[in-house]
Amino acid sequence: MRNILNGRVYLWCRTLSTYIVLSGLATAAYADGVDDGSAETEVTIEYFDAGESKTTIGNAGTNTSGVLIEAEYEKDHVTYTVGYERWNYTWTNPEALPFVSGTTAEPWTTFYTIQLGIDFEQEINDQWEFNYYLEAESSFEKEMSSSFEYEAGVDFSYEASKSWTYTLNVNLEYLDADGAELGMDLEIEWNHDSKEGWSGEFEISSEFPETHLTYHYTEAFSTTFFYNESGTNTIRLSDTSPVIGMQGGYLEDEYNSIGVQFGYELIHGGTFSFIVQQNMNRQFSFSDKTEREVVYKLGDAMEVAIGFDYEF
Repeated sequence: MRNILNGRVYLWCRTLSTYIVLSGLATAAYADGVDDGSAETEVTIEYFDAGESKTTIGNAGTNTSGVLIEAEYEKDHVTYTVGYERWNYTWTNPEALPFVSGTTAEPWTTFYTIQLGIDFEQEINDQWEFNYYLEAESSFEKEMSSSFEYEAGVDFSYEASKSWTYTLNVNLEYLDADGAELGMDLEIEWNHDSKEGWSGEFEISSEFPETHLTYHYTEAFSTTFFYNESGTNTIRLSDTSPVIGMQGGYLEDEYNSIGVQFGYELIHGGTFSFIVQQNMNRQFSFSDKTEREVVYKLGDAMEVAIGFDYEF
């Protein structure tokens, strides 16, 4: 079994070297741009807790909770991002789970994701804008080797009017789990910068369409209704995982969410949020190193989350 400490050192060395390369590319790309001298930092923290979701086969279930932390630093049209996620699972009747055999042990308890990214913004004119970005992340249970994901993409944004903005995203992902994949998304923003009345975001994705509708009661207080896809990244399971045939394999815990978010913006750049949502169509998708996939479905569950976002 791989030593965990060595795995962490390996992760940080490999990810740090990738990040240095990305930073160099962004700096070179901006060399011909205009330095406006401004800098902004944003920190986001969110804690979530979902009720028990039962397996459709066997009398077993799991409660899920976790924390997401992200920090962004923007200067001279270049944005650097660092992210951390921790997902915790509490099981009932794990011996009845259909994907473990001959054990009463919990199949897993904690997952982690570490993310690094860089984004370069280039304004063409008052209507057109390009954003080039590169990201590297690792999602794992214990061992981190073969848990990496890389993404390179570009956003083409067109501001048709003060009310409507269209963004086409083209991206290329590479996962240690299943190789390269090309994706494309179209996002439509309506009254996005407005803090009066209704505004919205609509995304037509190669994976799942998403919708957000927001109503501002005041400049500070808003309510957002949403329908989207959520869940974990592609998780690299432990070398000693009790999941049948998936030692060192991969898992995705995915579901669709419909809910409402209440937001309150403070005077000095902070925003509190409270979210209530229903998680539906949940499934565990396992794949081994040969890309053999097995899917298990779970029941619906309610989830609540609290968040804080601060800009300075």
